[in-house]
Amino acid sequence: MNMRASVIDLGYNSLKMVSYEIRSDDSFRAYDQRGSLTRLGEGLNETGFLGREAMERTLRELALLKEVNHLGGIDRVLAVTTSPVREAANGERFRKEAEALLGLKFKVLTGREEALLSYIGAARATRLTDALFFDLGGGSLEFTYAKGFRVKKILSLPIGALRMTELYGKDDQSYPKKDYDRMRRRITELLPTREELGLDEGTVLMGVGGTLRALAKYDQWTRDYPLNKLHNYRLRRKSIEAINKRLRKLDARKIAGIEALGKDRANSITAGSLVISTLMSRLKFDEVVVSTHGLRDGVLSEYLRDPARYSRVELSEAQANRSLAHWYGKETATEVFSGALASRGIITLREKLILDEAIEGFLDLYLSTRAESLFYAILNDDSYLDHEDQVALALSLVRAKAPKTANWFYARYRAILKDKSKDSINKLSAIIQLAEVLELTKSAARIRLQDGAIRFDITTSQKDFPTLLLDQAARELEDATTRTVKTMIHRKQERVQVAPSVGR
Repeated sequence: MNMRASVIDLGYNSLKMVSYEIRSDDSFRAYDQRGSLTRLGEGLNETGFLGREAMERTLRELALLKEVNHLGGIDRVLAVTTSPVREAANGERFRKEAEALLGLKFKVLTGREEALLSYIGAARATRLTDALFFDLGGGSLEFTYAKGFRVKKILSLPIGALRMTELYGKDDQSYPKKDYDRMRRRITELLPTREELGLDEGTVLMGVGGTLRALAKYDQWTRDYPLNKLHNYRLRRKSIEAINKRLRKLDARKIAGIEALGKDRANSITAGSLVISTLMSRLKFDEVVVSTHGLRDGVLSEYLRDPARYSRVELSEAQANRSLAHWYGKETATEVFSGALASRGIITLREKLILDEAIEGFLDLYLSTRAESLFYAILNDDSYLDHEDQVALALSLVRAKAPKTANWFYARYRAILKDKSKDSINKLSAIIQLAEVLELTKSAARIRLQDGAIRFDITTSQKDFPTLLLDQAARELEDATTRTVKTMIHRKQERVQVAPSVGR
């Protein structure tokens, strides 16, 4: 039976809880998320203390989450808190109140731990190997620079969205020009340069946080973007600058009336959007990849890797590097199978990533789900693939089941796809059908090129091997690659494990 766990994240501006189902191999899937704007750090800049009203408001919301976990049959609750508790003079006293209420321990994260755990969660969800990652919260901005999944530099700055709002905004969260210019100068002064961070030319900017998600949602709304999906969305700096230019002319009440933004972020999004646009300009990034996974995923990931160490030792850069190596250091049998196809030029490296995700992540669902439901289930999943490749993945799997349905979806989402994507989809669909045959018969395949033809030598112990299905997949692969495809079946007394049937 799978275990269920919840991660509670108490920040400067908001309280979040994500509930996960954890599989036997320690992979996990979020199935529920709840949150509220408790504004625990409200007034902290002026007084150095957490206000009683803010504490009571937060404790009430924590009591609600306790009941949710009890009713949901949660096996394990991990609770963390960040800048408000670690900075406030009465933060320790409040932590003890919260722990007595919930009956569990809060881990107070340092700025470095917060940055590392956020990066681990986002890296697992995006698999961007060379990235400058930032987490913009209410009280602080965390940077983590990693190359090849190895952390090179960490930085924590006191320029969170709510903190900047309280320091430079009026009571209605509007900004006179002189105060807005002061805020911009202060943000610029605190931000590092590209040279100080030592960024390589190929570094990708990736970010998390409520402000960034709100900006992405607003951008999609103005563009009439066909996917209702924020994870792995690429947001242009010019778009953020245009949004900020509009917002700085409005107070919080008017911003709350904008449908795509709403009241939850109205108080702090003007300052937050300025922080993001300024850091992109200063660090010379034209776009940012949005991740909807960060700190909470990182907390659960580290706990699962080493429960005893998680609770008693502060996370270091070296441990974070070991964590990513733990999750991505082993080549799966699926990757061996797809790697053989890629090394022989049958599929591209981009197609290899799509094929890996199809076989490891969705083959079971493909075998048990109607085509239409399968398509939307794949799009709703927060894959590490970008939006174009995720649509291609969904179309490839659907085409293997129902070609006409795939054609309809292709026409619907064609604006996201590139001109040659249909050829790629047809090829991947044929290989998925081949993988289906191998999976269901528990057979293995050796792949080679022989006189320009693609040859699959299949070893199986299946007495009644489905040769007609195999021939159909081979014909479709011939059509998609314009190469002859040959199959040879070798009988074996004992069953062998098929290459793709892993990671499930």
